[in-house]
Amino acid sequence: MRIDDFEQHIEEKIFTRGQKYFSDGLVIDFWSERPNHYCATVAGTIYYDVEIQLDETGEILHHDCDCPYDWGEYCKHEVALLLAVREHLAQATTLKKQGQKRGLRARLRTIAKDDLIHILLGLTHEHDLWHDISRHLDGTE
Repeated sequence: MRIDDFEQHIEEKIFTRGQKYFSDGLVIDFWSERPNHYCATVAGTIYYDVEIQLDETGEILHHDCDCPYDWGEYCKHEVALLLAVREHLAQATTLKKQGQKRGLRARLRTIAKDDLIHILLGLTHEHDLWHDISRHLDGTE
């Protein structure tokens, strides 16, 4: 089961309850002890310690909650943490992409205009970029 589609494998009633816990902000003290290993305290009847471990591809390797639920594989507290982890990973990906875009912009600013023209002309021969560049310059993008 993977973090990006785990809800398809969870009993609907448990998923809905866990989703409510997550949306109500009951996942508190969220932290990562090491890469792909996430822990949190989830407020319920009392505070529960929850742990999720993923592999590099997003496969859920381990999950644990100290609540007494034993009617299924996942409890609502684990679902709440899985949603928090998924949101955290999505935000991290967005920030990384924004950083890469800003980094590229900064690097492009250091390249001389004639060199940029040379690079773009070279790319238009390798790819169909001329059409995209023309649309951008014409304002039809």
